[in-house]
Amino acid sequence: MPPAAPAPPLLAGVAVCWGGAEEPTELVAAWPDDPRFELLLVDNGPGGGLRAGLVAAGTAPPTGVRVLEPGANLGFAGGINAGVAAARAPAVLLLNPDAVPEPGALDALLAGLAAHPEAAGLAPRLIGPDGRTQHRWQLRPLPGAATLLAQALLLPAGGGPREEPAAGAPVEQPAAAALLLRRSALAAAGGLDAGFHPAWFEDVDLARRLAAAGATLLYWPQAVFRHALGSSVPRLGYGRFLWIYYRNLARYLGKHHGRAAAALARALLPAAALLRWAALPLRRPRRAASRGEAARGLLALALGALTGWRRPLAWAREYMPAAETIAGMVGPPAAEPATAAGAVAPPAAGIRAGGPARRESGLANEAGADPGGGAGASEADARRRPEAAP
Repeated sequence: MPPAAPAPPLLAGVAVCWGGAEEPTELVAAWPDDPRFELLLVDNGPGGGLRAGLVAAGTAPPTGVRVLEPGANLGFAGGINAGVAAARAPAVLLLNPDAVPEPGALDALLAGLAAHPEAAGLAPRLIGPDGRTQHRWQLRPLPGAATLLAQALLLPAGGGPREEPAAGAPVEQPAAAALLLRRSALAAAGGLDAGFHPAWFEDVDLARRLAAAGATLLYWPQAVFRHALGSSVPRLGYGRFLWIYYRNLARYLGKHHGRAAAALARALLPAAALLRWAALPLRRPRRAASRGEAARGLLALALGALTGWRRPLAWAREYMPAAETIAGMVGPPAAEPATAAGAVAPPAAGIRAGGPARRESGLANEAGADPGGGAGASEADARRRPEAAP
């Protein structure tokens, strides 16, 4: 009699990585060697560098860790969709590669899902390396048009609550640095919109669509993750960050608040950028390495807004998603019968990835362990939003 097939995992972590293996090594080392939990790392960088880097670093991953190599930079949203498509668990944990679970965090998330069957997802507690909570950055209300237009004026707007919410409190827009979702709820919402390429505002957009569908997201501080708030801006450069962030802000405005709001944002951005440029002798933006870098970035932002993000041409070619990458990213929602463990059964269909064919590798093979089971820039912290205007 053949042995029974192993039970599928209950929770799948999906992290999108770009530009090397230095950040996910801690995540991989901290991931429990437990068949209830799988971890998928989507390598948006070129040439399989993530897998090779992890092996070279001597990280011994658990058997449930797998690497997906799409062969193209899908961005954060496209990478998450690809990872969810390959995952087998009924609950998916969206992760930045520098968000590391503390011991017992994944068990606490499963317990939270069991305690709150009405919730579409849970936002764990994020703490920095100093142990301080990141709730003011992490837990925000959904932004209205006025808040986003204030950001288009390069003004600080849209922060989170001063006091940390209580356990089980509803949260409108939790950051996707660490966000647990029932797979069926994510599929019913249509997955992440890969048009927010390569990063920023895809999590805000998802939160708005979940809210429109009546889904509830809860704060669950019993699950704690250390989050480094890493390094995407230095890797991109200040100018590229501004250009991508505010292009996606305008796209979000157009999608949820109408073309007039998006057009107003594009009209405000050049004036705001030029005013900030004129003030550089008095104040250097904290995200820019130098006043020179800030000046070039602000001028590029103004140029992008004035040309409908067609200039600078090299950035438009590099960071505008190809149609085939964003088409058909997600499939229909699947049934989600409850299980005795308080989680949900794996969907029959789930989410499928668009774009180039994926190549998958079990890290454990190359690290000398048993293989795991189962089937761009997203920068290191690709979906992060600034606490204040740059």
